[in-house]
Amino acid sequence: MEWSGFLSEGYELKDSAEAEAAFGKAHEVVYGGPVHDLVFTALTDTRFYGLNYNIPSLCFGASGAAMHGFNEYVDLDSLRKSTKATALFIAEWCGVEKL
Repeated sequence: MEWSGFLSEGYELKDSAEAEAAFGKAHEVVYGGPVHDLVFTALTDTRFYGLNYNIPSLCFGASGAAMHGFNEYVDLDSLRKSTKATALFIAEWCGVEKL
């Protein structure tokens, strides 16, 4: 037998409690409820940032269907909400300055 699937080094974001809490606050404002953790056996860009560049990152985004297929799409309402949540997270995590 010969393995023909994808193999890669695993990655786990450690010491992420503060970032997750800040994102949780932003998510609560936009979605009206807590973030639901999702554990899965797939590859996300967070692995590349963490392993190759030592940049800690969270994985979050809009929903859609047929990912990476010819008929892939993103739900536009989901895109608006995920953009708002991401912007609020950035403001919470990085801070804002009055101009």
